[in-house]
Amino acid sequence: MQWHQAPEPRGVPLFRFAQSKPVYQRLRQTLQSNVHTLRQKGSFAQNFAITFSGTAFVAVLGLLVTPLMSRIFSPESYGLFAVFNTIVNNVSLVSTLVYPSAFILPRLRKRFLALVHLTVGLSVVAFLLLLLVIALFKNPLLHLLNAEQLGNWIYLVPVTVFLFNIDVVMGAWYLRTKDFKKRAGVEVGASVSGRALTLGWGWLTHGAVGGLIVGDIFSKTTAFFSLLFNGIHHHLGEIFSNISWRRIKAVAYEYREYPIYVMPTGYLNTLASQLPVLFLTSSFGTAVVGLYAFSSGLLELPIGLIGNAVAPVFLQKATETHAQDPARLKQLALDLYNKLFYLGLVPFGVITVYGDWIFRFVFGARWEQAGLFTSYLGYFYMFKLASYATGPIYAVLHKQRTLLLGTLLLVLARAASLLIGARTHDLNLGMLLFGVSSLVVTFLIDMHVLRLLHVSVLRIALRSIVLVAVTVALLQGLRLGLEHLFHLP
Repeated sequence: MQWHQAPEPRGVPLFRFAQSKPVYQRLRQTLQSNVHTLRQKGSFAQNFAITFSGTAFVAVLGLLVTPLMSRIFSPESYGLFAVFNTIVNNVSLVSTLVYPSAFILPRLRKRFLALVHLTVGLSVVAFLLLLLVIALFKNPLLHLLNAEQLGNWIYLVPVTVFLFNIDVVMGAWYLRTKDFKKRAGVEVGASVSGRALTLGWGWLTHGAVGGLIVGDIFSKTTAFFSLLFNGIHHHLGEIFSNISWRRIKAVAYEYREYPIYVMPTGYLNTLASQLPVLFLTSSFGTAVVGLYAFSSGLLELPIGLIGNAVAPVFLQKATETHAQDPARLKQLALDLYNKLFYLGLVPFGVITVYGDWIFRFVFGARWEQAGLFTSYLGYFYMFKLASYATGPIYAVLHKQRTLLLGTLLLVLARAASLLIGARTHDLNLGMLLFGVSSLVVTFLIDMHVLRLLHVSVLRIALRSIVLVAVTVALLQGLRLGLEHLFHLP
């Protein structure tokens, strides 16, 4: 009996699997495609790789020197530095009215330069006003912040604010010109110089807060001159010869949504991150503030490593995609969100479950409480990392008012959590509620952004919750096993 196989329709292979490519060929093609994309000048992948390399170096450097800094500087010094930075960050945000965030938008160069003039002018005014306020109200201000030990160091606040503002202006300039390589190089140089001076000054002064302040100012000064002489100095003549008050007023009005919506949102974001400093200083003292500042500073390192590399490149790419092919924006944001979520799932899970062990072993017993803070905040930072794929969408879709409402909800939830801790005199309860409420609100904001892009968020939300729960359960089970096996506390 002869076997006859019925032929398949024309154009369809008889054995589909016979034509499938071997795995190694598909991997090679994928690798070649990625390498080709990286070599394309100005591509998203190349810009990300450049910014990532710079922030990776800064983050690794920070991780390497942190054990040294934890043995030089005390929690009290970190607490005072946190108060100093709180003043700087609040004033810097308000003083520029966040107009640098709009630098990428003007098509005409003269209107872009008018935004530069506006921002620099606001920065000069803020410097003079802040210097006057500190000269008149130095002692009452320090008493209000419970930071009398800062003393005359507070006079460096106006200088730090001005340097920060000008660095933001020049950094936004390079973002507009897509010169990510120069920005990355400046970040590396400024970080190295600042860390070196911080360690040296701190060692000579036995861990006084001045080492942290001077190192930070020196880092910003290095960034200022590096950004200036990497190309912007060639345009100084053009900048100073094209000042037009009419254009300045015109762009101030045209981009008024930034001071009206973006600035309050940014300020609320800043306030949300600084609430522990304000609550803990008055309720538990500067040493506890130092523990929190140390903890959150370490958690910010991986956020800075990935997020600060992603954010400027993704904002530029998302703005361009929305203008040229809006339908692709949904998939662009969703792909990045998933990648960042999976990237942070296990590392932040380890921090959540083993934070106290890690800090006690690496930094010493006096920092163990800071390790507990990282445990409370771990998975919030994972969703904060993922939000770098969703946050810029509000600006791209011109939904700044919605973002403002979400940020206000975050501030209220965090304030309520810390207030419960302060009223009950239970530091751990307050910080635990702070971490949980931050996680929940950030997660809801992320889901809302994806919904604006018409993504089916229910499936993504359920998958995220299940993956986080399973990861924590596995890591916690391993911890219980290690405690039982080695009789660990």
